[in-house]
Amino acid sequence: MKILQIGPLWENIPPPRYGGTERIVHYLTEGLVKNGHDVTLYACGTTETKAKLVSVYPRPLFRDGIPWWNVMYPLLHITDAFEHEKDFDIIHMHLNQGSDFMALPLCQTFKHKIVFTLHFPYEFNKTWRGNTEVFNKYNDINYISISNSQRQGSNNINWVDTIYNGVDINLYTFNPVPKDYFLWLGKFNPDKGTREAVFAAKKAGVKLIVAGAVDKLEGEDYQYYLDTKKYIDGKSIQLIGEVSDKEKNKLYGNAIGLLNPIQWNEPFGLVMAEAMATGTPVISFKKGAAPEIIEDNKNGFLVNTIDEMANRIHEIQKINRRDCRRRIEDHFTVEKMVQGYEKIYTKIIAK
Repeated sequence: MKILQIGPLWENIPPPRYGGTERIVHYLTEGLVKNGHDVTLYACGTTETKAKLVSVYPRPLFRDGIPWWNVMYPLLHITDAFEHEKDFDIIHMHLNQGSDFMALPLCQTFKHKIVFTLHFPYEFNKTWRGNTEVFNKYNDINYISISNSQRQGSNNINWVDTIYNGVDINLYTFNPVPKDYFLWLGKFNPDKGTREAVFAAKKAGVKLIVAGAVDKLEGEDYQYYLDTKKYIDGKSIQLIGEVSDKEKNKLYGNAIGLLNPIQWNEPFGLVMAEAMATGTPVISFKKGAAPEIIEDNKNGFLVNTIDEMANRIHEIQKINRRDCRRRIEDHFTVEKMVQGYEKIYTKIIAK
């Protein structure tokens, strides 16, 4: 197949540190190339890929300090890709930022050969008021969800499949014997529950490492980071900032457990799958896709409050770390994700 992948323009693919959507686009693109497909990837100029790379901007927009609300470069990015639609059997657009929505009206003349993956909750009105109305207007395009929970409230949308994000398990080493700390990893954001993880760890009296990405371009997120720092004492609660894949492997594997007190309906939650790939169980709030990734009491715990999380911290030894790794091997690998997309591409082309 001749496949066009349109990834985000804001960060490197693959990302050097934080960047879930970019990581998935990388895994998928390289997996398709490996399987013999002719793949073209639209992304920033510093992207590393075995596919044919096309760029309208030489570097990640985020790294050049371009604000998230800027739509000019995403407009060039999407329109340039769409102008070459006749060269491809299938076009795959990854919806990640608000500016990506312009792709919906722009693809109308070839919507039979395009598929959109949503990398955010379908209903995200706290941030993007009106997104539901836009999807309702363009509800007959091919959409893919990355979890079943992501489809909540969207019965009239043309969902063609749910394809879970995949983890490159070769990057993550199974570790049956952890060290002495719990872990929170992600981006400082009220939805991600950094502060709740700190409170749970303090209540349980355990050591917590906070590996957090800080976005100074997003005012609310940056203020949340500043406010949360007040609770980080550098002793029982330690802040280490963003980490690379190599560092992340060790950090996950040496953790007793990952704390994930998410405050939103997260559409997938790659950190949970990555941690479990090293054998580290996850204690997560029961929101979004968490119940689809974690089997409660088998490879982690699903809770509803900080108090419940603190209590479960003391029960983490009940979880067999081998079961955590096996859960990812059986359901959430890159290979399974790539196969899922290949089947959808074939189905759409056949129509």
